[in-house]
Amino acid sequence: MVLLEIMIVFLVVSCSLVIHELGHAIATVTASKNAKAEVFLGSASKANKLRLSFGRITCYLTIAISGYCEYSIPKEYPAFTYKQKIFFYLGGPSASLLCFVALFIATHFTSGVARNIIINSAGVNLILIIMSLVSWTYPRFLGGGPSDGLQILNLVKRNRKEREFST
Repeated sequence: MVLLEIMIVFLVVSCSLVIHELGHAIATVTASKNAKAEVFLGSASKANKLRLSFGRITCYLTIAISGYCEYSIPKEYPAFTYKQKIFFYLGGPSASLLCFVALFIATHFTSGVARNIIINSAGVNLILIIMSLVSWTYPRFLGGGPSDGLQILNLVKRNRKEREFST
C-alpha cells in the first residue's frame, strides 16, 4: 500500500510539472508564430521518454521531480523581446495557478479517496507556484537551474542596465 502511495505522489508531481512546463511552452508558441518549444521532464535526454507532439510543442515525458521548457526561434527571425521573455517565464506559474484553482474547485464536488488525491494535487501545484516564483537556484536533485522568479529578476536587472546605458 505504501508503494502505491509513493507511486501516486510521483505521478501527481510529474503531472503538475507537465502542466507547469506546458504553460511555458504555450507562452512560447503564442508569443511568436515561428517559435518551437520542447518540454522535458527529468534530464535533457530524449532517450527512453514518451514523446508527444502538439503542433510546435514537443514533450519528452517520464516520471520525474524536475522539468524544464526550452524554446527555439529560427535565426532569420528576431529573438524574443523583453516582454515576450517575461511572458515566457510567467507562463509556467500561470498554468500552475489555473490548475490549482481548478483542482481546488473540484474538491467541492468530490469525496473520499478521490477528494484526497485532488486536494493533494492542488497542494502540489501551490507549492510549484511558490517554488518557481521565489528567486533562487534549485538544488541539483531538482534540476539545479534558476527558478522562473530568478530568471525574471535577472531579466529585469539586465533591462534596467541597458536602459541606463542607453541614456
